[in-house]
Amino acid sequence: MHSGQKAVVWFNEVTKKDVATVGGKGANLGEMTKARIPVPPGFIVTANAYYDFLQRSKTTDKIRGLLKPLDTNDSKQLQQISTEVKQVILNAPMPPELA
Repeated sequence: MHSGQKAVVWFNEVTKKDVATVGGKGANLGEMTKARIPVPPGFIVTANAYYDFLQRSKTTDKIRGLLKPLDTNDSKQLQQISTEVKQVILNAPMPPELA
């Protein structure tokens, strides 16, 4: 990640303008928090932090390899590959610079 970019942001730090960084759900949680709608306190791991994790943990190529033969019209294959991608991410070591 570039210096100055946060890996984690609190709900009260984001608005709908941050959707590219925190996703739709994250931005909505920020908006609800700012509107004083009862939302448990929480945080969002930014998209930049997630992509940085994928690159530094060397999982990007593994995931691309799993997705290459994917037929999106085959729901059984889609479910199987989705499970495999999830396992690649869960089993990836946390790079020290992100820990």
